[in-house]
Amino acid sequence: MNTLRTTGRRMVFWGALLLLAWSAYELFIRFEEMVTWLSPVHSLVADKKITWLDYFQRVNWSRLRTHLFLLVCALFAIYALLSRKNTILGLIAIPIAVLLAIFSLGSTPLMSANLWQKLKLIPLVLVAVGSLLGFMGSLQKKKREQADPPVPYNQAKQYDPFNIKRQ
Repeated sequence: MNTLRTTGRRMVFWGALLLLAWSAYELFIRFEEMVTWLSPVHSLVADKKITWLDYFQRVNWSRLRTHLFLLVCALFAIYALLSRKNTILGLIAIPIAVLLAIFSLGSTPLMSANLWQKLKLIPLVLVAVGSLLGFMGSLQKKKREQADPPVPYNQAKQYDPFNIKRQ
């Protein structure tokens, strides 16, 4: 009955891999846009016309929200890949995946009303459901280990199919 845990790990692996590929691709596409927004302010800092504090005040952070979301998705995908074998870390991944899905549906222009854009939530769903299945599989394994303690090799029951050696 280790199949539930194995299935959960596979779902987390493929979901995290898809999430990492998607977020890295989207970040790569949007990188030039980000540089276009940040370079005028950065050139002012380089010319010593403004300070770094002024730089952070002049950046339009609302335009970079999608970029930040994609970066968080990529970091979460790496976290999910590294923690898919650990039950507790996988359990922590469930609320993070749900929060990222809610955030992406509600506040980023990436996930507006287009169905194709909403299909990009599948990796987050795979990570969340896979982590949940892995947790449930580990609970079943613990119950099974507590119910049937392993028999030591020295005290194994002798083979007696017809009950010839009754005591």
